[in-house]
Amino acid sequence: MTAREPQQTRRNADGRPRRRVLMLAPSYLPRAGGVEKHIRLVARELLARGHEIRIATPRWEQDWAAEETLDEIPVRRLALDKRAGRRELIDWAAWADIVHTHDAYPFLKYYLPFRLRGPRKPVFATFHGYEGYPIPLEARLLRRIVLWLTRGSICAGAFIPKWYRFRCTHVTHGGVDAPDHCPPVGEGAVFVGRLEADTGFMGALAALRILKERHGIDLPVAVCGDGSLRAEGREFATVHGLPVTFHGFVPDVMPHICAARFAFTSGLLGMLEAMASGSVVLATYDNPLKEDYLRLFPGAGHICIAGTPGEMAQEVARLMSDPDGLQSCVDAAFDFARTQTWAAVADLYEGLWGCVA
Repeated sequence: MTAREPQQTRRNADGRPRRRVLMLAPSYLPRAGGVEKHIRLVARELLARGHEIRIATPRWEQDWAAEETLDEIPVRRLALDKRAGRRELIDWAAWADIVHTHDAYPFLKYYLPFRLRGPRKPVFATFHGYEGYPIPLEARLLRRIVLWLTRGSICAGAFIPKWYRFRCTHVTHGGVDAPDHCPPVGEGAVFVGRLEADTGFMGALAALRILKERHGIDLPVAVCGDGSLRAEGREFATVHGLPVTFHGFVPDVMPHICAARFAFTSGLLGMLEAMASGSVVLATYDNPLKEDYLRLFPGAGHICIAGTPGEMAQEVARLMSDPDGLQSCVDAAFDFARTQTWAAVADLYEGLWGCVA
C-alpha cells in the first residue's frame, strides 16, 4: 500500500473505512497526565479498529527518544524550534488521510503551514481543559482560530462550550476501563493530582483538619503527586497532626485509589477512575468555572462537590456516619462509570471523521 493509494480502497474486514491518522499532541509519554492518557487510550481503541495511528508531539526533554514505537503506535517527538519541528513533520503530514490535533498549541506551532498549503486534507480538534480562571483572551482567540481552520471538534468537558462560547461537534468526559463488578469499599483516602493551587490540594488538607477538629474523625490520606505546594502541605499536616503520607509522583496510582474509601480528585479521568474503583469522589472548586467543570460532568450526582473545606468535611462526616448511604453512593457511581468506556469515546472520533467524503 502506498501513500498515494485512494483512501476509499482501504477498508477493514467489516467494510468500514480504515484511515491513516496523524494525532498532534501537546504532550505525550513519558509525561503522565489526563491529556496524555486520553490520547493513548483513544489511540489504542482506534488501532484495534484497524486505523493506522501516528502521534507527533514536542520533544520537551532532550533525553527522550526522537522517535519510538509505544503500544504499537509510532511516536515522533518534534524539535521545540518551530521551523525545525515543521521540517520533521513533512513526511508524516503527507502520509496522513486525517489530522487530529489535541488543543490549539501543536496545530498552530507545527501544522498550520501544511493546513494552509493543503486545505482539502481534513483536520479535526479535541479541546482539553482550560488555561486558568479567568480564561485569558489569547486562549479564547487561539481556540477560535483552530475551530475556524478545522472541520469538527470534540470538547473534553461540557464546561468548554459554555465558557469558551463556541459549539463543539461532540462532548466527551473521557473513559475508563471498569471491572465487571464493583470493588469493595476501602479505607482512608487518597489525593491524586498535582500539588498546586488549581487542584484544590491545600483545600483538601484544610477539610481533613476540620474533619478532625469538628467531627472527631482522623482520616488517613495517601498523597500521590508532587508540586510546588508539597513543602507547605507537609508542614500543614505536621502542625495539625494529620495522618498524611506523601508518596510523591506515583506512575500507577490505581492501587492507591482501589484501596481508598474516598478519593480527592477533580480531573475528569481521575473522577471516572475513582468511581470505577469503588471510591467516593471528593471534588472541590474555588471559582465558577471549576464549579461548572464539576457540576456539568454527567456523573456529578454521584460525587461529593464542595466549594469550601467546611462543606467537604461535612459531606465526609455524613457519609462515614451512614455506611448504607455510602455504599449506595459507591454503587451508583460505579454503575455510571461502567457506561463511560473508551470504546464509546472512540465512537465519537470515528463519527467525527465520518463527515469526510
